Amino acid sequence: MEIGIDIGGTFTDGVVISGQEVLKSIKVPTGADLSLSIERALKQIMKGVKPEQIQQITLSTTLMTNLVVQNNLAKGGLLLIPGPGANPYQGKFPCVYKVLRGGVDYRGRIIEHLEMTEVEEACTYFLGKQVSQVAVACKFSQRNPVLEEQIIQYIQEKHPEIRVLASHKVSGLLNWVRRANGAYFTLTTREACAVFQENIKVTLKKLGLQCSVFILKADGGTLPLEVSLHYPLETIFSGPVASTLGALACTEEHITAVVIDMGGTTTDIALLLDGKPLLAERGAFINDYPVPVRSLAVTSLALGGDTPLLLENSQLVLGKRQGPALCLGGPLLTVTDLLVYLGYSDIASPQLIAAQVEKMACALQLTPQQFSDQVLALLWAKVEGELEKMFKSWEEEPAYRIWQVLSTQENRPQTMICLGGPATGLGEFWRKKKGWKVIIPAYASVANAIGAALAIPTLKLELFADTERNTYTTSEGGRQGVLSASLKNTEEAKEFALKLFRQIARERNLTEDTAWETLYEEGFHLVRGWQTTGKIFQIGLQTVPGIRAFLKEEAPYV
Repeated sequence: MEIGIDIGGTFTDGVVISGQEVLKSIKVPTGADLSLSIERALKQIMKGVKPEQIQQITLSTTLMTNLVVQNNLAKGGLLLIPGPGANPYQGKFPCVYKVLRGGVDYRGRIIEHLEMTEVEEACTYFLGKQVSQVAVACKFSQRNPVLEEQIIQYIQEKHPEIRVLASHKVSGLLNWVRRANGAYFTLTTREACAVFQENIKVTLKKLGLQCSVFILKADGGTLPLEVSLHYPLETIFSGPVASTLGALACTEEHITAVVIDMGGTTTDIALLLDGKPLLAERGAFINDYPVPVRSLAVTSLALGGDTPLLLENSQLVLGKRQGPALCLGGPLLTVTDLLVYLGYSDIASPQLIAAQVEKMACALQLTPQQFSDQVLALLWAKVEGELEKMFKSWEEEPAYRIWQVLSTQENRPQTMICLGGPATGLGEFWRKKKGWKVIIPAYASVANAIGAALAIPTLKLELFADTERNTYTTSEGGRQGVLSASLKNTEEAKEFALKLFRQIARERNLTEDTAWETLYEEGFHLVRGWQTTGKIFQIGLQTVPGIRAFLKEEAPYV
């Protein structure tokens, strides 16, 4: 049996799955402490289930998103070494930063050495601003990390009160701005992630659970809980990713459709092309800042079932969430209330909110039906506007263009999978108004948790090999050591990486025949004094994300 848990802004959903069958599903309110929400969900879903029956738990968590959106990051800064040809003042960086002299060229050669007096001045500057966490990012450091390592060593010796992290430890990608931002966000979220991880471990011990625990990644893969502490950025957007995988698991293998998941707080939008979630080729963005994270092409709209209906200057407007629906004890009439009133939702009696609907309709000089139609039209106008922006973005992705070439249909996909509590009513409205084919799976309200539970455990490995030093290191798995034989070319380096990859996969009980893909592969000469002294190889490998099964039967609620 596997457990999937999705932490939404309003509810935390959980499912127990065996093979292709959902044995149990639950919903509990999401509190301010996400780890407590997970504990409540696990306690409820484990009733009648023996701990030894559970083989795996996968979490879809909003922890990283909440830290960023609520600005609960530790106070951090950046030390940038752009070298010649890069203007750091034109880059998009999310924090205070200082620029240092020094440089590494595209071949990994040090073309300008550091001035340590500048490093000392930068430390004084950061401490004066109460910044005690600093990420160091040198352009091309993934090809030669020496300058970053020199700065790290200096700060650790001279200013141990400052926590530091080198960008080459976060990502092997070439994009310097993304690596710099990735190092900053990784460093400033680690403490909160460590607390979250420890709380989860305590909960598992309380419940006698000794199974593997994974967190869903932005690209549809997973990270072991203990590894996620070192790569917290990988778990950003795990909520929208869970809904995308859940939509696929609840429908069919080769479906092409837009996925709309409306929760209480947000609406997530994604795209499936012939049964594969669309990847964002450029990677993820956090508040418009590019980061080195492979991500599905997803977006979240601040609009959900708990969005209140307000009157401003005799006009109907959609406000910001202030609590649950009125019919569930909340303070204001919401989208969910309207769906209850229209008979699209049976979570409460329409009589609980009929008087408030009629009062608001009267204030607008409308009948209750006219008022209801206006609310749904306004809601879908916002969703449609976001969907149009998404389509324009999607159409720039290589995978979408390939799909267009291979597809027999000429237009954009016009099938929609609706998930979440308000799915039935909103899907029906969209079908009538737009003529799309609308699919509302039997598991629509817990599809996110299903997507988490069925996500294939993945392994990502980044190899850095230096034949001059005769050493190698890896990211996940923490391998490092001496090269037993000199690597002559990229193919040999890739074979060496694949050997390590398979060793770690076996340790994590991943099957030998698991499909894998190459994320990147680079090899280039190291030149010292105009002579080649060795080679640097960088290889990125990952098991292909996806789901293990497609569900067939309806989930019972408890």
